Amino acid sequence: MPAERSATAGPDGVGAGPGPRSGAAGGGGPKRPGRSGMRHKGVKVVIAAAVVFAGVKLLGSGVSALTGPPSPTRNALFGNWSGPAATPLGRSVPLRVHVPSVGIDAPLIRLGLDRDGAVAVPPMSVPTEAGWFTGDPTPGERGAAVIVGHVDTDYGRAVFYPLGNVQPGALVIVDRADKTHAQFRVTSVEVVDKNRFPADRVYGSDDNGTPQLRIITCGGAFDGSHYADNLVVYTQLVGVTG
Repeated sequence: MPAERSATAGPDGVGAGPGPRSGAAGGGGPKRPGRSGMRHKGVKVVIAAAVVFAGVKLLGSGVSALTGPPSPTRNALFGNWSGPAATPLGRSVPLRVHVPSVGIDAPLIRLGLDRDGAVAVPPMSVPTEAGWFTGDPTPGERGAAVIVGHVDTDYGRAVFYPLGNVQPGALVIVDRADKTHAQFRVTSVEVVDKNRFPADRVYGSDDNGTPQLRIITCGGAFDGSHYADNLVVYTQLVGVTG
């Protein structure tokens, strides 16, 4: 069974738990993701059983402990929005992420690695924050950038609670430090069993290095201790303003 984890656990989801109701899981020790030397893969290899992010269901949240937050049914990729990708942008630190169709508007913090070598997650005490992993491209650069966030915590519903309602074609905007606003469109959404997390697909980019952004949180059923799945939203850069 998946293990609980602490608030500093990374995407491989091992070793953390803000309390006995932690929504995390794992297996094996968290390691820093490596990168394939093959350009056409360009993927992060997760040296652990799964990718997960902590989430805690409050008794007063009004959501069934067995159903969890809004989430599509676990299956293969759904949706297939397509359109021309925009020209890659230069490097610029992301400051804020917006998903207007589901009411997400959140500041971004920088996430590195925790002391165990896993990708850190935003602090449980600030559930309104999401985080960008600094080991990947900035949103808008060539390749796949990654933003992560909690679905809920001991403090209530968190930043990505409504992410499961997002639909292919939805707009995602990232405000960047260079005063530009990178615009992405959701190409597809996936719910995966966190014990069978498809790291190559989630962290990889295409052969052309199309500017992409992946948003990841918990999803699926909540059994009172952890969520069964991860929700992954795939997007590509379609424009820039500012």
